[in-house]
Amino acid sequence: MRTDESTHRSAAGIVAGSLAGLAFLIAMALDLALTRYKSNDLRLLSGMVPGGGRLWPILGTAMHMFNGALLGAVYAHIEDRFPGPGWLKGTVFGLAENMVLWPIITVLDRIHPEIKRGTLQPFNRFVPFMQEIFRHIVYGAVLGWVYEQLRKK
Repeated sequence: MRTDESTHRSAAGIVAGSLAGLAFLIAMALDLALTRYKSNDLRLLSGMVPGGGRLWPILGTAMHMFNGALLGAVYAHIEDRFPGPGWLKGTVFGLAENMVLWPIITVLDRIHPEIKRGTLQPFNRFVPFMQEIFRHIVYGAVLGWVYEQLRKK
């Protein structure tokens, strides 16, 4: 792959991943309101940084958006290995990322300061697992669709 092609793919992936990260946050706000189960990914991320619990809205959002953009860049370089339209490719990618990282939750449930304090409920339960599936479907579908639109240009 030529360098300019690789750069264009990466840039499109970063933009798509950032927009998908925003869609994830909207999905999270919706499922938190509907389930009332405190499984906020922003608190989860920021709580892993010493002292980050107090800054969770800002720090968690920054960490989440960085992760979304980074995953978008990764997706840009492997999306052609998935079959189907962009939204489906992205959905498969988002769900795969969730499944690969989910085992880390069993460790975080034991050591995460926010979970120990009770400001976050444990994640390794049915409701948060389903919330994460929903959030990652939304992330992936938006990622794949936006990336496909950007690549058409």
